[in-house]
Amino acid sequence: MDKKTENDPFSQTYSVLSSALSQKITYLNELNESIKSGNDLKIYELMDPNRFATEVKGEEPSEPTPNYFGLASDLKAELSHHLSNQLIDYLGVTYPFFYYHEYDLGKFNIYFGNWWDHRMFGELDAINVRFNFAEDEYETLTKSFELEAQNKRVNDDQMRQLGEQNQKLTQLIEDQTKRDQQKEQIRKQLKENEEKSPMPWEAGKVKEEHQQLQDSLLQLTQIDEQASDGRAEIKKNENQILALSKEETIYNLEKQNIRASFGSFEAFIDNNNHLYAKYLQSLSKETQVSDGE
Repeated sequence: MDKKTENDPFSQTYSVLSSALSQKITYLNELNESIKSGNDLKIYELMDPNRFATEVKGEEPSEPTPNYFGLASDLKAELSHHLSNQLIDYLGVTYPFFYYHEYDLGKFNIYFGNWWDHRMFGELDAINVRFNFAEDEYETLTKSFELEAQNKRVNDDQMRQLGEQNQKLTQLIEDQTKRDQQKEQIRKQLKENEEKSPMPWEAGKVKEEHQQLQDSLLQLTQIDEQASDGRAEIKKNENQILALSKEETIYNLEKQNIRASFGSFEAFIDNNNHLYAKYLQSLSKETQVSDGE
């Protein structure tokens, strides 16, 4: 039987395969030990070593580090649930106005505020340490800050339109007596028109006058119908204005909370954009303090 030599391709393949498998086993063992010991910092490093090196350590590796997280990627839900404990504790201090609900394993809805009518604001991605804000809610918050600089509010235009509509409806209701008098006058004119016996060359003019009177009477009747429904419409508009006003109160509470925690909306945005690095650096400091003790 021939002996395997160092130049034997089968032997070399075995060596490469064995080394690769050993690295993967080592990786999974490290991940397992980090989970068991509650070392979230190490877990994040193992999940994405290149991002960790760049954003947390501030390093620029000449070559990317092999990433074996694909071996455990089917456990993202469980890892997200595990990592959320310390992360939400940290966020509770940094973003005291956000509240979280785990609606499925490792999946978290974000709620802005604990006051009445607080709104769902998106989702928390614990794996990537990122807020995935609901686009419409975030745009409304952004717009609220922008309009505030112009001494305006998000719902001002809609509230003004509803107010103007109510004024018109109120006027229609108040003008009912005037319209009744106008209709009575038109009916008299119609009767006089119908009693005429015009000459053939005047018949067209009389007919046209009759049609105009009918059109005027119809228009006044239609206005009466609007006025008849006016009180219900006014009440509906008033309720809508009240709801929009409550929305503005919520927006003001949100802005006050952001300013209380970050000073400005711009600082809030900047912190969101660097949340991964800030959180993991805080874990690193805690680890250093713990090691020092």
